[in-house]
Amino acid sequence: MEKNVRVLDENGNDYGTTWPKRAKGFVKKGRARFLSDDAIVLRAPPGENKHLEEQIMSEHNTDIEYSIPYILRQIAAIQTETAYLNQALEKLSAMSDGDSGEPGSPGNIQGQAKARALEALVTCRETTNQQLLRFYEKMYDDLTGRSPQ
Repeated sequence: MEKNVRVLDENGNDYGTTWPKRAKGFVKKGRARFLSDDAIVLRAPPGENKHLEEQIMSEHNTDIEYSIPYILRQIAAIQTETAYLNQALEKLSAMSDGDSGEPGSPGNIQGQAKARALEALVTCRETTNQQLLRFYEKMYDDLTGRSPQ
């Protein structure tokens, strides 16, 4: 089976082709009408006068007030939330470091993996802290009218 049904919109714009079964599904669900045996015309969505562009943020969720104090509280929560870090460190500390194994073995693989996990944990947290500092510097500059040097 091949795509051989042309898909057009009300203005005559051609969107390519689709499979006959899919075209029948569009017509059955009221999303299109047959123009001919090998062409369908897409109908406008319900409420065709409705504005179809993306809604701005304030239209998406009116329950949360997106204000400067709210945003700063969220950033402070990120900055001070370290429980997950402490938990990860505790679990890593509780793990055995393993042993070096027999002569000629690859060595303490478990200890190496533990060290890499600790390194990744610290690197991620430090990256977050650096981004927070850059954000605070930018906000300070914007609020005081200073231009960055």
